[in-house]
Amino acid sequence: MSELSDYYIDEWGAAMAWLRLDDGMDDDPIILNIARSRGEADRILGMLTAMMLYAARHLTDGFLPELIVREHLRSKRLREAFTHPPGGGAPLLHRRGDTCECLEGRAWPATGADYAIHHYLKSNPSREEYDVQRAKGAELRDRELFAAVRHRDGDCCRYCGVKTRWADRRSGAGMVLDHIDPTTAAGAANLVIACRSCNSRKGNRTPEGAGMNLMPPLGQTSDQTNAETNGSTNRSTTDTTTHVPVRDGTGRVNAATAGDAGPDGIRSIIGPAPNRLRSVNPNPYHRAAITGPDPADHAGLPD
Repeated sequence: MSELSDYYIDEWGAAMAWLRLDDGMDDDPIILNIARSRGEADRILGMLTAMMLYAARHLTDGFLPELIVREHLRSKRLREAFTHPPGGGAPLLHRRGDTCECLEGRAWPATGADYAIHHYLKSNPSREEYDVQRAKGAELRDRELFAAVRHRDGDCCRYCGVKTRWADRRSGAGMVLDHIDPTTAAGAANLVIACRSCNSRKGNRTPEGAGMNLMPPLGQTSDQTNAETNGSTNRSTTDTTTHVPVRDGTGRVNAATAGDAGPDGIRSIIGPAPNRLRSVNPNPYHRAAITGPDPADHAGLPD
């Protein structure tokens, strides 16, 4: 299944945020400007890291209470240097009421936020992002949801159509679950089966951002998927246009060789779908209908 980057799943199944630090922080000009010696620069880096760990552990988005700051910055000189560095410039800590580009659009909490770590969210996730990742992790561990998505997609990759294998944990044809929109946890509507190759290519992007096409579920045409995604499907209307993915021997979509083809290799054929010869191992993606979850529970978020 998909991995949660920058998060760790503990033994109870909860997502724990990692603290991300710039590997050049030991030579940060702001720290070197405050410190009077190399040893003091190392101690200042340790103090700043300790406060960042508090923010990551308690999901404060970089805001700190007075008590925590005084606990780590015990001298008045250090507190002043952290908030008003010699010679001006950006501080390591902002006081409530300060203005900075890293604070634009952010509201200070009513209580427990007397300071804010400069540019904390530039390298670390916000509480909202953490909550989304935690919900995504819960979805990936939901066996019933996983089984429903597999049944709906027939173990076929929704990006290239290749038959995937859950037992395959190494090759590009191995099965993984993919969140279509990586910033959202929305159940089956945002989950699809993908092969490891497509999942790796897509990365932490939407299909559009990765230049990939999301294919319809088994037994549905592209028009049906789009209509149901927008909640406007009219089941009493018969559409005589069938969209047939053009594939090679591996099951992957290639450019169309006939008909009015689009950039995704889908050609339109007017009239009923042509009869196909049955192979020993037919591609289940070509089956006319499936059983299982209602087609309304398709994957594909609305525009």
